[in-house]
Amino acid sequence: MPDMKQATDHLQPIDLPCQIGLYYPGRQGRVGVQDTPENPIIRAERLRLRRWLSTNIDIQWNKHVKSINHNDQGVQVFFQDGSSAKGDILVGADGINSVVREQLLQTPSSALLKTVPLAAIIGEVTLHGDAFKRQLELGHSAYIYVAPDLGCWMFGGLHHALPDGVSGKHYWMLMKPDPTVADPNHWLQTATQQEKLDYALALVAKLPPKFREIYEATPASGIKQESHVWRDLELESLPAGRVVLLGDAAHAMTPFRGEGGYNALIDSMKLAKILAGVDGSDIDAIKKAVEEYNKEMLERGVEAVRASRGEQSAQKTKSANAKVMSAGQEARVLPEREIVLTARG
Repeated sequence: MPDMKQATDHLQPIDLPCQIGLYYPGRQGRVGVQDTPENPIIRAERLRLRRWLSTNIDIQWNKHVKSINHNDQGVQVFFQDGSSAKGDILVGADGINSVVREQLLQTPSSALLKTVPLAAIIGEVTLHGDAFKRQLELGHSAYIYVAPDLGCWMFGGLHHALPDGVSGKHYWMLMKPDPTVADPNHWLQTATQQEKLDYALALVAKLPPKFREIYEATPASGIKQESHVWRDLELESLPAGRVVLLGDAAHAMTPFRGEGGYNALIDSMKLAKILAGVDGSDIDAIKKAVEEYNKEMLERGVEAVRASRGEQSAQKTKSANAKVMSAGQEARVLPEREIVLTARG
């Protein structure tokens, strides 16, 4: 495998460490987390991560699961294109709306997923020069600004830097508590891109200029058209057998602590280790190994789901001495400093 950080880092070609800035009311200056040799953080760009994960793997794309048969002898998956595949173990890493999970538990996702009462407007914009530099100074990788007086909080993130070294693709999420967000008649379901942008601009109008800038630079065409409803998942138990779940299929969580991808990677490494050497024809050995995996994975996953959900609901009441976590680390004071960018040839 290529070096993970070199292959996936979203800041390349800019020589800056991964950094997440946190701006909370009642705190002087900025706190946050940053990649260091002692406490490493990798913030991967999604496409680069997928390419890294697919190293030396012959992936067959567009295989949509239709049904699954599994018993003590093996497991078989049937796909919508009429093909099928057999094996000893099926790993369902197919996301929050996992078809593998639905087949395993014989329960639809709608009955398992919990709606997070938070309305969100999402925008994307490419920034250049000084505007790009100012966003990096707020948080090289991302930042959160909490504004309880406005009843909202915002997330700004770098998707990835561009090859010229002085530009980057950014995205933002403006979020506000709303218990009716999943209502099919909610205004965000039918609002135009311009209406969503106008709402966001009116809401952030009282923010300091450096936090308004990314909104004011975003065109209406950069606003996500679809309405985004956050959902998460807590499972108390899973059957131990030839079908195994990991990642969002097992413990989907909101992104407020940056731990979803982390837990998915931990799942995969622990599952690989626990299955190593297990005889694929020995169903008792498989059940024992999967039961051990499920127990640790669900305990860790549920804890992360609840912590992430609690993070957004507790933002209004965080005291100056309250513990703040992000990317699996406790936040510390991050001095603000000016960034100098160098254009690449």
